[in-house]
Amino acid sequence: MFKKLTRNPFFLFLPFLFYYGYVIVHNKLPTLYGDEVRYFEFAQHLLNGYYSPPMPYINLWNGPGYPLLLTPFVALGIPALYIILMNAVYLYLTIVFLYKALSLLASRKIALVLCLLLAIYPSALAILPILYTEAVTYLLVSAFIYTVSLFYVKGKTKYAVIAGLVLGYLILTKVIFGYVVVICLGTCLVGLLFRKYKSSYLRSVKILAIPFAVSVPYLCYTYSLTGKFFYWGNSGGMSLYWMSTPYEHEYGDWKNPNLLNRQYPALFKAKEVAKLLHDNHVKDIMYVLKEKPIEQDALYKQMAIANIKKHPMKFFQNYCNNVSRMLFNFPYSYSFQDANIGRNIIIGSSIMWATVLGIIMTLINWRRITFPIKLVLLVTGVYLALSGALSAYPRQLDVVIPVLLFWIGFLMANMQKLSLRFIEEENLDEIELTELTEMGMIMEDSGRV
Repeated sequence: MFKKLTRNPFFLFLPFLFYYGYVIVHNKLPTLYGDEVRYFEFAQHLLNGYYSPPMPYINLWNGPGYPLLLTPFVALGIPALYIILMNAVYLYLTIVFLYKALSLLASRKIALVLCLLLAIYPSALAILPILYTEAVTYLLVSAFIYTVSLFYVKGKTKYAVIAGLVLGYLILTKVIFGYVVVICLGTCLVGLLFRKYKSSYLRSVKILAIPFAVSVPYLCYTYSLTGKFFYWGNSGGMSLYWMSTPYEHEYGDWKNPNLLNRQYPALFKAKEVAKLLHDNHVKDIMYVLKEKPIEQDALYKQMAIANIKKHPMKFFQNYCNNVSRMLFNFPYSYSFQDANIGRNIIIGSSIMWATVLGIIMTLINWRRITFPIKLVLLVTGVYLALSGALSAYPRQLDVVIPVLLFWIGFLMANMQKLSLRFIEEENLDEIELTELTEMGMIMEDSGRV
């Protein structure tokens, strides 16, 4: 009985649920701040029968996924602290689903070790007391990994449908995934032209086509407001504008249009910085702010594209700075760097080198890599590439850490089968054909399915 309980991830990771609740209670600020206020307001809008205010004050700064989750709590008048305590549940379930996914393709020992790393991951703990989308995104990413793995192992269409629905809700929560899915779906449709890989790409298309059914109502709503097809939100233009900044000592991180340097970390020579930001950007910002929100988004994009064409190398430098911010939480324009820079470098370097090693092993053994690994890597790779083109921070990378752990777990479990050299072309088709059958037999023998 006890042995059975210890193999149940809901029981195994239950202490972390209580620990996460403790972290939230002891670290939550007394009032809402920053993006928390916006999510709360959107939930109130939904209760009043609309999402964005009408023209000309359209606000589509983020998708409705997270506000929809908040709406029942706001309707019942539940205090913010108890709403934020749901983050403990989201992160706990993230670990459970990741463990279940890893247990399908690796040993329980590997699954346990990697899930414990996620359970104590500092960045995951840092978002717990905050009413942001990251905790829910962790859960959706982990659930997507698990359902894709179930579809691969059990071969039932219902798991493909569930995986697509999860990905669809992820789009509504973080609209950048809408563009990610479009690119991934296009890639897989092109892949169908190659008979040799048709079965793998067909499975991906089945999953990637479903999220659009989930997001169509929202896209219809945004069309009714803006008259624009396939319009996910109006926050991307400003972010791209700050990424395209051609000025020295500006590294592509987002700044408030009031041109005060209030971005974390701490201010550096606040008065001098305010003057620099004013001199560099006030003409553009004042020109944009004269227009309505949707037109503002378009103007920001136009100016950003013009900057990129004039200063392509500076944009490339800012892109590299973005990658550095996602990994190490620096550099920031005109700011002191994070006091935890040493810890950030250790964690970021570990992620970076694990990724580099994983890429090398995966490319060399591409035909031996299973379908769920390929699909989640495709989605994650496109997401990170697009995130690098907008002002990005550690939280953009953190939400896909479950993918990294899932990927590394698979490589660890199959290290003896994988090669550090390119395999011969012969027998590749046999590997492809027997892959699913062998995996199903292994899982059945070990009692994991």
